[in-house]
This record gives sequence, structure tokens and C-alpha cells, in this order.
Amino acid sequence: MKKSNWIMGFIILFSISLAITPPAIPQIGTYTFHGAPGNVKILKVRSVNNQSLEDLFGAGWVSVIELFGSGAANLGARKKSVVDAVNMTTKYLTLYDAASYNTSNWDWTTEDFSTTPDSTGDVVVSVYDPTVITAVVNLYFSMNVTVQNAAALMAQLPTPVDQYLGAIVWEPKWENFGNTVVHHAEAGDWNVPFYTFQYLENCTEIWTYDTTYGAWIGYKILDNETNTIYEFSIELTIPGIPGYEVPMILGVATVTIIGVLFVVMKKKR
Repeated sequence: MKKSNWIMGFIILFSISLAITPPAIPQIGTYTFHGAPGNVKILKVRSVNNQSLEDLFGAGWVSVIELFGSGAANLGARKKSVVDAVNMTTKYLTLYDAASYNTSNWDWTTEDFSTTPDSTGDVVVSVYDPTVITAVVNLYFSMNVTVQNAAALMAQLPTPVDQYLGAIVWEPKWENFGNTVVHHAEAGDWNVPFYTFQYLENCTEIWTYDTTYGAWIGYKILDNETNTIYEFSIELTIPGIPGYEVPMILGVATVTIIGVLFVVMKKKR
């Protein structure tokens, strides 16, 4: 697959987010997903240190941050998502029990949201069994799990979150603590296996999940002196949206890189 296709796939992976609210969902096996049509969320960029991000990623740091979507590098930018439909008994790669969320999304903006979404029909798929994530990443990438190589399955998690994350086999420099995934990047590292950007300094990246509903609720980068140089998180107070004061969010993708690999490899056989 051409490098440009990898880059585009990675951008797509991080260009979509959606929110989850508290309705109870029947569980499959050990874990339980949550969410319902009509759930709404807004993400907001809380911190952007231009100079520190340039020190970390080089002159092209904006393109790295905008892997989360165009406009994600702008302080105060917000992103809105709405769940249109939920299927809690679908299959991933036709084999594994999964939940899927059909969403409509508004791009990052520092202005008011338009009355119509920028995209519709975006689908997020998440698996009930965390060992599936490890197995699929091992198969297609010959390495263990990172949020970067498993992003398509790391947007929304079932509960209990800490148990789910703890069952995943993480690549060196990646680990989980309770409801977080932490990446200890070192100067010279690349975002393996995609090689679309390089870390020029040591830093720490943190993905945080809500412990009650499994939703991805925040991302931040700490520099080598533990200063927060970039962060986005859920905007908690949204008048006119009942129940939205509960801090929940979910992010991810229209397509999955792992799914694309599955199709490409199948065609080669």
C-alpha cells in the first residue's frame, strides 16, 4: 500500500468523534457497551503550545496534530458528533462479537456549528473481547498493540475499562494505568508502523477513558518537562442537551486500517 494511502487512512481514523450517554446495554460475555441514538457530544481543544509542538514534531507539527482532524491544532476549536444508530450485536471481520455506532459529525471549528453535519453515515466498530485487538494487530503488523496501530478499535471501549485495557498486550513504551493508555515516546521514535511522523524529543501521550461508560474522553501530550503542550477533552456543559453533563465521549473512524489490510491481503491471496 502506498505511503499516501497509509497517511490518509490514519487521518480518517482520527477525524471522527461521537458521544455516549448512559442507557444500559445487554452485555456479551464479560464486557458491556453503552450508548443510544440521539447521544450528542462536543470536544474542545484546551491547550496548544505552538513552540513546544514544533520542538517535538518539527515545522510540520500542525499536520501531525491534524491527524485528529482538520482544525484540531486551533486553540478553542470544537468538534460535534451525534449517534444516529447503534447495533450491539454485529461482527468485526465477520468473526468477532462487536458493537457499531452510526454517526453524524461536525468538523473542528472555532465558530458556531452549522445546522447540518459535515459528514453522515460514519461508522465506529468496537469489539467485546480485548484479546481480539492483540491478535489482529499481531497478525497484520507483527507487533503488539499501540493506540496508533489499533486506533480503529480503541475509540469506544466496553466496561469495565480498566479490566479491558489490562487484557491487551501492549508494545514496549506503551502501557495502561486504570482507565488510561500512556505512551512514553523517546527522541528519534517514529509512529510505527505508519512512519508518518517522528518524535524529536521525549514526551508522554495520554489517552483517557470514562470508567462508567467506556468512552474516550481526552488526549494530551506532556513534554520532556511534564508540561501539557497539547490537549483536547469533552466540553461538559451544553445547554439544551438533557443528560449531557455526564462526561462522556467517543472517537474514531469511517474505515479501519486493520479492516483495509484485511481486504488488501485477501485480494493478494
